[in-house]
Amino acid sequence: MKLRITSYARAAALLLAAAPCAATAQLPFTYTNPAPFSYPYDTGTGTRTITELRDPAIIREGDAYYLVFTHYPFTHHTARDPNKIDYNSSPGIRLYSSKDLMHWNFENWLVKSSELPEHCPYKHRFWAPEIHKFGDKFYLIFYADNWIKDEYNAAGKMGYVAFIGVADKVTGPYKHINWLNGGGCDTTIFQDDNGKTYAIMPFSNQYIQEMDLSNIEHEDIKLIGERKMIMSCDNSDIGKKTSPAYLEGPWMMKHAGKYILFSAAPYNRSRRGQTNSTPPDLASGYWVGAGVADNIWGPYKKNPQVFLGGHINVFTGPDGKDWYSYRGESGGMAQGKLCIDPVEFNPDGSVKPSIPSTELVTVKP
Repeated sequence: MKLRITSYARAAALLLAAAPCAATAQLPFTYTNPAPFSYPYDTGTGTRTITELRDPAIIREGDAYYLVFTHYPFTHHTARDPNKIDYNSSPGIRLYSSKDLMHWNFENWLVKSSELPEHCPYKHRFWAPEIHKFGDKFYLIFYADNWIKDEYNAAGKMGYVAFIGVADKVTGPYKHINWLNGGGCDTTIFQDDNGKTYAIMPFSNQYIQEMDLSNIEHEDIKLIGERKMIMSCDNSDIGKKTSPAYLEGPWMMKHAGKYILFSAAPYNRSRRGQTNSTPPDLASGYWVGAGVADNIWGPYKKNPQVFLGGHINVFTGPDGKDWYSYRGESGGMAQGKLCIDPVEFNPDGSVKPSIPSTELVTVKP
């Protein structure tokens, strides 16, 4: 009998070892928005504590969470100033870590402007960074240019240019940082179950194109094949009266065998005085839209306003399910701050509209 029990135990151990590595649930879990997150900014004459961020992107690795984000000041090259530190640009990409999503610790700089040579093509801006894990490698994608001289830029002039680097660990160092020719601001990347990798790119509408990262360690990355428009910013195609000015901030994922494409959608009317329950055709502000499809190339069934959270990413949360990380866009104390909430799904795999939380929430087993 002891031998039989031992055999069962050994078989169970082997099954666990052979199973894909999945994030362990960390329940019960209590949180409130906004998270108490801040970071320092060197003004050149002193240090300021900044609580506002943009484009927060969380990735879970093991039992820890890692955060990158667009760092203050949130400036465009038209505001460049050689008399200010880092030409009045974001100083780079900071990485923070947390065990509970509420208490964050600085890990290291992934990219830092002041440590880069003058002619580096990714020396300023550093907008919308994301970290993606494909296989056993981590890929950092971000948007940058050089504000010192036009000729230092990968495209020959200042503008929205995507760069991708690779590392063996989430904390870096990220090497072989290359220009993704053709990838604009807010491009995100996604790897499908068959190993193919795609870039999802916002050029007012959302577009998809296959990409090749296999030679990144030889300074060679590229978009390949056809570029296809898969989501329109014009909501008249689904009978809505209101459309955003454009789509940006895409995020691609799979859920229950379906492809989910999230988009950030800034609507023209001021959000002041509006509420989270405002009917979609009247709603304003910086919304998340989502489409669902059976094929990565579409067609996508679109719901243009599922969450008032703007430019989101999706990560594996404390319950092992999908969660948003986002900058608060609902006004009040959460406005402009780091926030998190679960993604809710309908039975058909589409994203269920939900309201950003502002109260204390406990997620139980």
